[in-house]
Order: sequence, then C-alpha cells, then structure tokens
Amino acid sequence: MNILPMFLNIFAPWAVFILVLGVSSFWMMYTHSGLGYAIIGACIFFWLTCVLIAYNRRRHDPDPAWFSYFAAAFGLAIFAAWGLGSDIFNKYNLPYYMIKDLKVLGHLDASKERGQNVMDAGIIYFADGNKIDATRSWHFKQGDVYCVAPIIKGESGKAVPETQSFDFWAVGKNCCSESSSDFRCGEYNNPLARSAIRILGDQDRAMYRLAVEQSETLYSIMAAHPVFFEWSQDPLETVNSWSAKAFTLYVVFVIAAFVVALAGVSLASCKFAWLGRSESVYGTEVNDNPAWDRGGYNSAI
Repeated sequence: MNILPMFLNIFAPWAVFILVLGVSSFWMMYTHSGLGYAIIGACIFFWLTCVLIAYNRRRHDPDPAWFSYFAAAFGLAIFAAWGLGSDIFNKYNLPYYMIKDLKVLGHLDASKERGQNVMDAGIIYFADGNKIDATRSWHFKQGDVYCVAPIIKGESGKAVPETQSFDFWAVGKNCCSESSSDFRCGEYNNPLARSAIRILGDQDRAMYRLAVEQSETLYSIMAAHPVFFEWSQDPLETVNSWSAKAFTLYVVFVIAAFVVALAGVSLASCKFAWLGRSESVYGTEVNDNPAWDRGGYNSAI
C-alpha cells in the first residue's frame, strides 16, 4: 500500500467538496453566478478527465485501483456539494441577500401609505397603533395553506385605510384555520411585535395574492397593490439568523465530508490490501507424483 494515493484520495475529494459547497452556498451565486457556474463546470471537466483515465487503466488492469476510486469519490464530492450548497443558498442565503439589498423603512402607517410606494423595502417598522386584523384574515390552499391578514390601524374588523386599499398583509404558511378567520402566523401574539420582513419568493407571492383576492370578495374590501410580510418583533435578528444557519450548515457538511472521505479510503485500503492474496485457482498441489515433494525431478530418477 502506498501512502501517497491514500492521502490524495482523502484530501482531493474533500477539497473539491469544500470549494463547490462554498461557491454554491454563498455570495458568489448571488453576485457573480456566471463565475460560480464556471468554477463548478471546471471541476466537472476535471472529474470527467479522471473518469477517462480510470477507464483506460481498467482496460489494462481489471482489478479495482486508486484511479477508479478517485474518479468515483471526486464525482460524488462535486455533485453532493452542489446539491447541498444549492439547498443552503435557496433556503437561507438567497432571501438574506435579497432583504439586505432592500431598504429598511421606519414609522410606516399602513392606513396612509400605499403598497406601490414601498416596493424597494425589505424590512418595515410600522408606526404605533398598526396591528394585524385577524378578523379579516383568510387563506388559499394548494398543497400548503397560504394564510393572509391585513395590517391596519384602528379597530379590528371595522378600520379602513385612508387610501381605501388594504395594501399591507401579514402572511404565513399552514398557520391558520381552513374554515374561519384564524390567523396564527409569525409573532402574531407578541404585543411587542410591530415590524415585518418582506416576502420576495415569486411562487409564494402568487399564492398569497390569490388568498388576498378571496379576502377581498369575502369581506368586500379592496387591495389594489398588496405587499406581503412576515410579522416579527426583531426582523434584523431574524434575517441575520438565516446567514448564521447557512454558515453552520456549511461547517457541519464540511466536517461530515471529511469523515466520509476518511471512512471511504479506509474501506478501500482494506479491500485493495487483499488483491492478489486469494487462493490460487490451480490449488496447492504441484503434481500428484510424490517424488516432487522429496527433492524434485532429479531425486525422482
């Protein structure tokens, strides 16, 4: 056994895992996605080259070797890191970067402001007296239950904005009743909560828009330009927690990848150590003539 290929097969796949996971998880896929995909593409090209080399070696030596193991481990590291990194990016870092790119607005009065005027806002701190009107909440169900409730200033169930349009809505998934006005999303029951984080996902916004349309019909209200928010007491802490979760997952996956790489090389080493040590297919007897056991051919004459 050669120690050099063993170390190479541990650290090379682990290194490319760290690289691809970092590229696909963090800021590069948001600010320079073309460069990120180019780096991943270069790693895949190198992997394909390794596959061709391993295939050529197997044509001359049918026994498994480090070339074959390296190609398999390198490819697994690339695609596992890409999949995990994309999941981290889409769940945590993409919304984090999008919110960070938008404005933070303070002392906004939902009864006086129009939704179309705050399209560049990511976090809003509402003025004193603004609250969720759970009595005029409703939902739309398609797989998940998409819940919406207007943000108002005044008496629940009666207050109407000066603009005559309910443009600000607190939203959430699977946090309301399917048969009545029962909104339990975000920090709805926190008396100190009076701020919100903008919902930016296109698919979710389309579902919330359908829920608002049902609310318009049910309660005879108008929402000319609705914008959707997750109700929160400390939106900055919530947004920053997304980045922290993404980094934590990155570290966990990097450590797990090293353990897998080490275990894989250990198992492969055990397997390769036994190559050529199996029992001969010809048996242990050289010849049935016992003279061979007493000194060879000359002694038998």
